[in-house]
Amino acid sequence: MKSWRWKGMLAAAIALPGLSGMQIPAFAQPAQEQQGIEGVWDVRVTVVHCDTGKAILTARAIVRYIDGGSFAEITADSLHSAGLGTWRHLRGRNYTAVDRFFVFKADGSFAGTQETMRDIELGTNPDEYTGTATSEFFNPADQVISTGCATSTATRLE
Repeated sequence: MKSWRWKGMLAAAIALPGLSGMQIPAFAQPAQEQQGIEGVWDVRVTVVHCDTGKAILTARAIVRYIDGGSFAEITADSLHSAGLGTWRHLRGRNYTAVDRFFVFKADGSFAGTQETMRDIELGTNPDEYTGTATSEFFNPADQVISTGCATSTATRLE
């Protein structure tokens, strides 16, 4: 008898929200609709001439946009450290992010830092984005010594 009562209460608990006109909870929505830019991304970067947009070189990175606005990046480039920074949602599918990492010379000595500011737009497919970036390169005394530009495309890692 207790088993039947438990099953009946469980069935009512499942059925009542649907019958009462309540909306489906957020966790039932597709994951990409909930998370926006949050998650881990495989990013392909093209460093370009800022004036002309002409490609200079390409690179790869794995980037993680963390709930609450933190940002972490690793690249295949052994001449700089992992990057850490912040991101924020602007509106719609648009985001901005900034990060900084250490740069090293070929002999392993410290060359300075790089700060990169990104503008990102999620695609109509929320598992893809495109972006543009500007960077400032600082010497060990924190003086700007050069600037750079890049474009990127990314796909979400599942």
